[in-house]
Amino acid sequence: MAHMHEVEFVEILSRLPTIEEFNTSRNVYSHTDDLFLCALGFEDRCPWIAERLSATSGYRSQHSVYFQYSTNRADNENNKARLLNALTTFSGSVEQMPCDDEAFPSRLRTLLANSGAPDCIPTLSLDISVCSSSLLVSVLRVVLESDVRLRILYSEAAVYHPTEKEYGDNPEKWAGEDALGLAKGVARVIPSPLHPGNRRDGLPEAVVVFPTFRRERAVAAIADIDESLVTRPKDRVVWLIGKPHLPEDGWRTKALAEINSIPEAAPCDEVCTFDYRRTIEKLEAIYRAKDCNHHVNIVALGSKMQCVGISLFWYVHQDVSIILAVPKEYNAGEYTEGCKATHTIDFGSTKELRKLLDSVGQLSIYG
Repeated sequence: MAHMHEVEFVEILSRLPTIEEFNTSRNVYSHTDDLFLCALGFEDRCPWIAERLSATSGYRSQHSVYFQYSTNRADNENNKARLLNALTTFSGSVEQMPCDDEAFPSRLRTLLANSGAPDCIPTLSLDISVCSSSLLVSVLRVVLESDVRLRILYSEAAVYHPTEKEYGDNPEKWAGEDALGLAKGVARVIPSPLHPGNRRDGLPEAVVVFPTFRRERAVAAIADIDESLVTRPKDRVVWLIGKPHLPEDGWRTKALAEINSIPEAAPCDEVCTFDYRRTIEKLEAIYRAKDCNHHVNIVALGSKMQCVGISLFWYVHQDVSIILAVPKEYNAGEYTEGCKATHTIDFGSTKELRKLLDSVGQLSIYG
């Protein structure tokens, strides 16, 4: 007797690449990249990977582009000379690209379409070390629809603020709405233009929140979706708190719950900040429970790797909306310090990646 089987997301997770230590002697391509992408930010780790690549004689990129933010411009400029020096060392040409306006996706699509030799799949290295959540999900949306060979690079900060002592000594500095902490204010809350979702008539809103160390950003995003959810969330607001991959940072999980005033009875779970596949796994479980009964929104304020997972999850479930809450300014002086490790994920051909992701939900007959 024949049976039908629907391919589930969890079945393909093991076929997605793992994150690995980035070693320039082992991970640098033997051939030249067509394109190197990164962002100009204020963190110490901004030029870290570019400088490591510039010190490697075997690495070249035909062209490099750094994304330029409209926020914290003066702070970002402090890293510009180092970043440009590294990029010009291994690149045939370098340009900057504004990333906070409506034209950004179109410019990025044009850049990718014109990269590489004719009839060849371009190779792309994307340094996400200082990409904001909104920038990262936007870039990955465009990259995933393009035919490239994708390698993600990531430098991990040596110190993340607040430290355990800083938070313990003065929790209000990080939790109080009038304090600066990591960031201050909310400039705007918008559905991601590239991830609008599909609001089916009559369905109530559900929200999955990846919180940050600023409660006001999560609250502003929830209120923008449905103001009643701020005071009467019931089971329609689900919190996914980042669980650091290093044991010494484990205290941050409890601190996030405290800062965001998450009620004990609220639907809440921990998800690794480092393994993007665990983010997909958690989101898929929530989506399956909410689908057909709610329209699902994701407030993407979590880690870089969580944003990678969110992007891949959205590719499969494009009825979901991704919500962005952009702060008025970041506190560049108390954000991160240094760099302790570098990592890479080699996704290879995005055409093959899309083929794998497209297999989710397909039916097969066996027996």
